[in-house]
Amino acid sequence: MASITPTYNAAFPSLHQTGLISQRRASAHHHPTTPPFIQRSIAPPKFPSYLKQTLYAKLALEQYKFYQQKHEIKPLPNNASKKSTTTCLEEEQLEEMDLRLPTLWNSRDKSKNIEIGTNGIDLAYIGPGKQETHAALARSNFPMRPQCGIFYYEMKVISKGDDGYIGIGFCAASNKVERLPGWDPDSWGYHGDDGHSFAGSGTGKNYGPCFTTGDVVGCGVNFADNTAFYTKNGKFIGIAFTDMNLKQPIFPAVGLRTPGEQVTVNFGHEPFVYDIAQYVSDQRIKFIDEITLQNSSRHKEANRKEESYSKEVMDQLILSYLVHHGYTGTAKAVVQNAGHVSGQELFLSPNNDISKAGEQDMEERQLIRSAIIHGHIDQAITLINKYFPGVLQEEGRGEELQLSLKCGKFVEMMREYCECSKSRRLRTNSVDSRISAETSDQFLNANEDRTTRSNSVSGPVIAHSSHANPVPPPGRRLSYAAIAASLSPSNSTEVPRQQDDSMDVDDEMDPNSKMDRAPDSTASSHGNGNAWSRRPSITASSSSNAVNGDYLSVPVNEENSTSSTEVADSLKLVMQYGQKLQNEYQNDTQKTRSKLVDIFSLLAYNDPYSSPKAHLLKISRRDALATDVNAAILAFQNRPEMPAMERIYRQIILCNKELAFEGSGKAALINIDDYCANDIEKSSADSNCSYNAESMIS
Repeated sequence: MASITPTYNAAFPSLHQTGLISQRRASAHHHPTTPPFIQRSIAPPKFPSYLKQTLYAKLALEQYKFYQQKHEIKPLPNNASKKSTTTCLEEEQLEEMDLRLPTLWNSRDKSKNIEIGTNGIDLAYIGPGKQETHAALARSNFPMRPQCGIFYYEMKVISKGDDGYIGIGFCAASNKVERLPGWDPDSWGYHGDDGHSFAGSGTGKNYGPCFTTGDVVGCGVNFADNTAFYTKNGKFIGIAFTDMNLKQPIFPAVGLRTPGEQVTVNFGHEPFVYDIAQYVSDQRIKFIDEITLQNSSRHKEANRKEESYSKEVMDQLILSYLVHHGYTGTAKAVVQNAGHVSGQELFLSPNNDISKAGEQDMEERQLIRSAIIHGHIDQAITLINKYFPGVLQEEGRGEELQLSLKCGKFVEMMREYCECSKSRRLRTNSVDSRISAETSDQFLNANEDRTTRSNSVSGPVIAHSSHANPVPPPGRRLSYAAIAASLSPSNSTEVPRQQDDSMDVDDEMDPNSKMDRAPDSTASSHGNGNAWSRRPSITASSSSNAVNGDYLSVPVNEENSTSSTEVADSLKLVMQYGQKLQNEYQNDTQKTRSKLVDIFSLLAYNDPYSSPKAHLLKISRRDALATDVNAAILAFQNRPEMPAMERIYRQIILCNKELAFEGSGKAALINIDDYCANDIEKSSADSNCSYNAESMIS
């Protein structure tokens, strides 16, 4: 069994690590209410897989990130994430909220007639079992959380013992451990000997089938509608309890009563027999329909009366979003379309009027956004200074934005270098393949003709360069010194020149004109064992058979090729710009220097796209930068930084999160971000289907 990290268990018990050693409860009726993160967490929380699509998963990860930042703990490499954007109120709630879930049986909260296995999840009856007072119950180490929306666990009957008086359910911390689940108030249970359900009474009700040795019985609590259900061997039995009072902490509980009874439980560390993920998904859809009132006839009647008003409000929200981001053409098209289709009058500004200057402002911001989206950072900076002077010079935000743009430029230069290097590698591999094929044919021909030749064929031997720098495999780190050394003249290898006048190439390349001139045609060996460390490209006039000529030749498309010199020059430009940034911000804050170190680390990898810093090269970062620039421009003009639609969206998310903090099961089941993302994908798919159908009809 893997050792349990105390700091991790104090923060959030790991589901795959079980054992009694992790239990720290002081007494059978003492359930800690102190914040869970008294000690520092070193790993992200683990929870049952069916909760991944609920708000619980998001809250648990936010809580983890909050404490990582609070205690300045460096995230794990595979768990790198953006800095949390939670508010002070949210941080206070995250610090106070306990999200730990049941993972083991509590050795200090059980009857003396029950023995817990060394793995923490097995139970065995060890009492006399002669009368009801000999009943025994065990509770879990942590209660079920309303923030789950739905909590589910399963019990497998290893042996029914003498009579099979086994009960599975849940109860409060105050219930006695000498009673089976369901016999007392604030206790609910399903018993295997008679199939009855018990809810706070010793008298049961007919509910489901009996269960015995080998059966797997599941128990689920739905905090969204205060009901509970059971399953048997993967099949849903039905709702057992309704209108339950779940305001106090409720713990999973299992009771045994006769000798020989043995069970084991699964709190989520292994796959469940019942498809609980589908049940959770169905419940989420049900509650979303209730919230949106999609299936309510009463709402449909009311909706018909307010349809025109709601549509106008929604159209105006969409229009304001387009105007905010500077999508001038699309905004005008929406206004025109609304007028033609429904006679609805929309306005590009809240004042029902927009001047030419306002339209020009939109177009200018769109030009800046377009430049950033296409990776033209220098052009974007020029446009900002031209159309909105002072934005980048503003103390504080303007200076940070200027740094972000410069970092963006460095990343774009790295992207250009990576593409150039990739093109070079692809061309070299292609040349290697063609050389291998041609040399094989040529030497075969040479062997056939050798008996008829009077003189032996000779050719130049080009040895490997003793100074050639080995190229590490993709993802392997290189030091800055190694990179610089590989680019120094002393370590470079003389490239053989063709005597043909058509192949004269300048030794030096002007960095400012590297995109305008024809690429160099020389190629470097990548340490693949080929006999030619430098291969001269040739023209058709100088092509000849290797057996009769001075060298082996392969035709190369010079127009589309990328030379080794061009790759080296591209890397030089990146390093020069990086040095410029380093000198400019060397006396700046630690935060700024850390940001620079983050982007400079791209240079340490032979293939940045397969490195741990590959996320810096994602195209989506362009859009985020463009949005930040647009918001800064609007703030500089004393205008709202965020469109009304986004403010409404964020308000909905915040309200839903507040409800979950308060223990609303329905709110916990709904992850607004996932819901909206899935709705967008569904709408897109429906649109494509409609388009295809219309195309077929036409």
